[in-house]
Amino acid sequence: MAVIVNLNIPDLLADHALSVEQIANRTRTNVSALSRLLRALESIGIFTQVSPGVYANTATSNLLRKDVPNSQLSNVMHNLVEGNGPFEAWLELEHVVKTGEPAIEKIYHQDFFSFIRGNPTASELLNDVMGAWALATTPVITASYDWSTFPVIADIGGGIGNQLVSILDASTTSKGILFDLPHVESQRITHDRVQFVAGDFFDSVPANADAYILRWILHDWSDVDSARILQVLRQTMKPHSRLIIVESVIPDDETYHPGKWIDLQMMVALKGRERTEKEFRALLLREGFIVDEVITTACPLSLIVARCN
Repeated sequence: MAVIVNLNIPDLLADHALSVEQIANRTRTNVSALSRLLRALESIGIFTQVSPGVYANTATSNLLRKDVPNSQLSNVMHNLVEGNGPFEAWLELEHVVKTGEPAIEKIYHQDFFSFIRGNPTASELLNDVMGAWALATTPVITASYDWSTFPVIADIGGGIGNQLVSILDASTTSKGILFDLPHVESQRITHDRVQFVAGDFFDSVPANADAYILRWILHDWSDVDSARILQVLRQTMKPHSRLIIVESVIPDDETYHPGKWIDLQMMVALKGRERTEKEFRALLLREGFIVDEVITTACPLSLIVARCN
């Protein structure tokens, strides 16, 4: 898939089918080798032959085009194209299993976030991936909880504000605080009930909120670093405030869950991890929180609602 998106083949087939020879000519590839690649991809639903040797997009390969709704192009580029971090990290999976240390640090001699900051292409792709993920999951998270019980909602590390704006649109009596690093302010979604506050959640978070959202934050960090984030929140939250963690909650049994595979991505690239409900409860309890409820949703993310102990 990385090869075909690099060659721009899904976009070449956007308007009509093309023969292997035409595709090879436009992509400057070997006809025989390209034919064998397309044949294999066709067998798993990526491309279809409308006549012998003439290929067209399927619903799946159409999602690998650049400017289509729900495009997965950036996802493929981020994860499967060399130079953006994850591809190289997965090649060092055995090193990670032996040492417990992220492969990114072995390869690039810096942590994942430093690598991303120094690599504009990788940074842009990651932002696109996170944006696509937010687009798919944000409405589900909003619909999974009654946010109107909170007069002020703070989204900690909330990025450009997709989730917070969605929540406020559903809860018209609530106000929001979007908290993230200073450079995010220029990119954020504007909303008349959102105040942007710049800062670092390892140092401080805004006071006087009734709910604090941590959406896909803790999975980026080890238990030690996650504890630091929770300590800052614990010191700031009011007695009646609620902490709402939005994360994958890994089942303890053998059932499939996408979080089990995302967990491996965290393992090879960062020091973070996905966690089971038991692990979340233990982590929160150590830092002075009690879990009130765990709410499953129609997407792979759950809501963990906690209060100060």
